[in-house]
This record gives sequence, structure tokens and C-alpha cells, in this order.
Amino acid sequence: MSINELPRWDLTHLFNGIEDPKLTTVVGNIVPSAKAFAERWRGRVAEIDAGGLLSMLSDYERSFAEPTAAYAFAHLGYAADSTDNSFVSLLSKIRELFNEAHRLTLFFTLELDSIDDERYAALSEDSTLKAYAHYLRQLRKQKDRRLTESEESILALKTLPGSTAFVQLYSRLTSSFRFPSPVDGEDDKYLTNAEILALLKHPDRETRRRAIENFSKVYEDQKLTISTIWNAIALDHRQNIGLRGYSSVIEPVNEGNELSDKAVSTVMEVTRQHYHLARRYYKWKAGALGVEKLWSSDLSAPLPGASDEKISYEKAREWVIDSFNDFHPRFGEIAKGFFDENRIDTPPVPGKSGGAFCMGAAPHLPPYVLINFTGKLRDATTLAHELGHGIHFTLAAKQPYLEYSPVLPLAETASVFGELLMTKKLLELEKEPEKRKHLIAERVEDIIATTFRQTMYTYFELEAHAKTAESTVEPEMFCDIWNSKLNNLYGETVETLDGSKWAWSAIPHFIHTRFYCYAYTFGELLVLALYRRYQEEGAAFAPKLISLLEAGGSLEPQALVANLDYDLEDSEFWRGGYRVLEELLEELGA
Repeated sequence: MSINELPRWDLTHLFNGIEDPKLTTVVGNIVPSAKAFAERWRGRVAEIDAGGLLSMLSDYERSFAEPTAAYAFAHLGYAADSTDNSFVSLLSKIRELFNEAHRLTLFFTLELDSIDDERYAALSEDSTLKAYAHYLRQLRKQKDRRLTESEESILALKTLPGSTAFVQLYSRLTSSFRFPSPVDGEDDKYLTNAEILALLKHPDRETRRRAIENFSKVYEDQKLTISTIWNAIALDHRQNIGLRGYSSVIEPVNEGNELSDKAVSTVMEVTRQHYHLARRYYKWKAGALGVEKLWSSDLSAPLPGASDEKISYEKAREWVIDSFNDFHPRFGEIAKGFFDENRIDTPPVPGKSGGAFCMGAAPHLPPYVLINFTGKLRDATTLAHELGHGIHFTLAAKQPYLEYSPVLPLAETASVFGELLMTKKLLELEKEPEKRKHLIAERVEDIIATTFRQTMYTYFELEAHAKTAESTVEPEMFCDIWNSKLNNLYGETVETLDGSKWAWSAIPHFIHTRFYCYAYTFGELLVLALYRRYQEEGAAFAPKLISLLEAGGSLEPQALVANLDYDLEDSEFWRGGYRVLEELLEELGA
């Protein structure tokens, strides 16, 4: 199947195109709906009873739930083709309208803040509001972080021409990048982000090295723009946390993730203490590849004897559905729905967002998946990862709008579990010892990328933010920080190529969502613990995981895992995840 034949998603589940009259009506109603909510409820919150508060919360949800479909439609259309000006304009317009709607409804949380603690606790614990208990608890925890209504309104107004504009600039800039092909004989060919990164698995070492160089050179050429964006985003974040009284740049992220600072520092420190496992693997891999030391372009290199056979999209589809069905029929049924309803955008084409994501915007809307399928085995695993997110969003649809989305660390639970299920299926299908070794190595590399590298990213981000607080950070200074963190991780086992120092500028999470990356580490290690439980309990474990996923965002992470006797502040719990990695390394003979 050629790139042009790979399936594109069908957004008519949301709207029948950008000219759909229904879309026009929904977009036009975003601000009037917020105004109507304000007219009904402003000034009434402080004296409200439990029944009245339930009505208000339901009304608040309705004010934003329907417009969310318009935002999802615009965002997905833009992600599929950022060169389509109609979607660029629509997304910009909807963001502006949502921003105004948010300003009009700021009074809602601020009036709730005015209720004294004793009465607020009674309301939160009232059985009438059981479905919103977690939302109300978290709202009260943020009380002292909120400013006055006029101050919050000004901040909201400044977001669009400020941080949001820089995020959009970065997205449009990087999605427009084209990279010279590093493959011999393809001198006039230019590749997308996904296509050139796929060549880091090319069997020829020089091709991999040139792929890194060609990729990095395009980012280096835009170093002033990207570093300016980085500094502006960091300044905006620093100003916001200063206004709200946070003591560190990562504290608001931890609060938003509903994790204690201790839980986050524990998982990061335990991960740093296990960097030696990454070095151990890459020393083994250098030997397997017959080189003295790996280059940074060799980290994803195929092992000798690894098949370079392309994986068809149909085969990837079959593997994913079968692996999910083996775990539980509900998993397979949900995954199959994405394919049957064309809710996956597949081909790597110009203008499309790089990487992969799953968008679940609201409980009443169908989730969508974007990937860039190049026929690599890793693409099949990525498909399983994103459909794991899709399963999570689908199962959580029983929650109300305000309790729907899981916090970031738990958002990776089903996705990483999906990858493990795919690996399990592939190992069952593969009988040749050497090919099984390749599959195990692939899984080890996934764990390294999702734990050690993501933690390294977070340490980089912390230091880079600290430097921007002292002065404007020039591009080369970002490179120096990046290289120092790479050296901490890999030690003497990997030679960092000169081009690799620009990799920081290609990490979109640094721009889109501050300190997102540690959520991957958290999710991976938590899932390794969950998967170990699955291995012990078999089919009896599936209902437990389904129950956890159905909770969506309705419980704090610690409360969700407490039923499994896990403590997120216990370093021994996190070390258990790395014992799984040690076992895999032993199986490889590393």
C-alpha cells in the first residue's frame, strides 16, 4: 500500500466539513452560551445548596461540551494539514472565542472560592455531588493560586497573543520542515519529519549518521527563531507561577498532575540512579553491532540479522486488534472501532504534524488517532500505543465532562500497556531465537526511551528554565545543557555526534506543555508494575485495569493505585519497574 493509499481520518463524525452550517452555528454560540451561563449564575454561587450546585455544574459542562466538538474538528484538521489556511483560521478563531468564554465564566470558580471551608467540605461530600467530588476537591486545593477576576481576565486576554501564539508559530514552522534524503542516489529527494527519523533504523551506519546531520541542520538553521520561542515560553511560565505564588517552575505541573513533589522527585531520582542500565544495554549493543562505541545515530539501529522487511498497515492492524482481544474482548472491540469508523490518520505527508497522538476531547465525542506510518515495526507499536489512549478515552466516557480526562501521568497507562500487549503478541508469533532477541531489544529500547530519556529531558528542562531566569539563553547554551544531560545518561558508552546537540529544539513537549516528559517515565514504570500483576493474575487482572481506566480523571493517581497496594512516594515501588528491565537485559545476555 503506497502512502497515497493509506487511510485518512473521517472527521464527519464531528462535522460534515468546514462549511457545515452546524459547525458555523456551534462556533457562533461559544460566547453567547458563556454569557447566558454568567447571566444565570453570577452572584448566586456563594449561597447555593448541593442541588443548585449540581445544576450549575451541569450547566457549566453544557456551555463548553458542545463547542469542544468544534475545537476538536479544527485541531484535527490543522494537525492533518497545517498548510490548509481554512483550518488555520478556524482554529485561531475558536481559540479566541474559547478564551473569551473562559473570561466570561471566571466568576464561577472565584465565587466557589468565597465559600468557607467548612461549608465547602459539606457540599463536596454531599451524595448529590458524588460524580464531581474529585473535581471539587481539586478546585479547593487551587484556591490560593487564583487571582482576582479582573487579574485572571487580563491574563486570559494576554494568552492568545502571547504563549499560544508562540506555540502555534513553533508548530507551523516545524511542520513545514523538509529534510534532504541521506540515502545514496536520492540527492533530489526531500523527506518529512517522520520519514527521516524512520531512517535512524536504516541498516547502514553512514546513512543513519547523515540522517541525524540532515535532520539537525534544518533545525540549526532556525536556531534563532526556536530559541526565541523557548525563551518567551519560559518567561511566560515564570511570570505566571510568580503571580500565583509557586515556589518552583515544576510545582504547578505537579499540582496539575495531582502528584506530590515527593512522588515526582522520587521517580526521577530512582530513574537517575538506574542510568547504568541504559549504559549496560548500549555497551552490549555496540558489541552486537561490531563497533567500539555507538554514535548517537546508532541508538535505534537494527541489530545484525534484523529484517528490514516493511510491515503493511493491514498487518499492523491485525496485530493490534488480536493483541488487545487476547487481553480482553472490550479492548479489541474498541480498537476495531477506530479502524472501522476511519478515525485514524495514517500517511506521513507534507504539512502533517510529526509523531503521533490520540485526541479524546470530551466524553460524548469519538476519539481520533494520528500516526505517521512508514512501514517500520515500530509504527505498529506506535499504533498500539495510541489506540491504548483511545481505549482509555472510550472507557472514561462514563465520567462527566469535568471528570473525563486523566491527569498526564495516568494518561500514559493504557497506551504503554498497549505496547506491552503488542510485544507479547509478537513474541508469541516469533519462534526463531534471534528474531525473538530483536523483539526483546526493541522493548528494552522503548523502556530506555520512555524512562531514562524522558527523565533526562526533564532535567534538561529544569536547568534550561533556571538559565532563562538569569538571562536570555542563546542557542548554543541550550546545546551545552543538552549535551551535559546526554553525557550524564550515556557516560562513555555513546559518542554524541555534533548534530545531536540540536535535538532539544525538536522536542515539541518543551513548547506545548511544560514538564510533560516525566509523565512518560511515571506511566512506563507504573505500567511495568501493572503488567507484572497481569502476568501473575492472568485474565482476572483485566477487570481491575478496565476499572482504573473507566475512572478517567475522577480520582487522584494515588487513590487509583491504592487499591492495588501501590505507594507512589515509595522508592522501592519504582525500583520494581527497573527490575523488570534488568530481567530483560539478562535475557539478552547484556
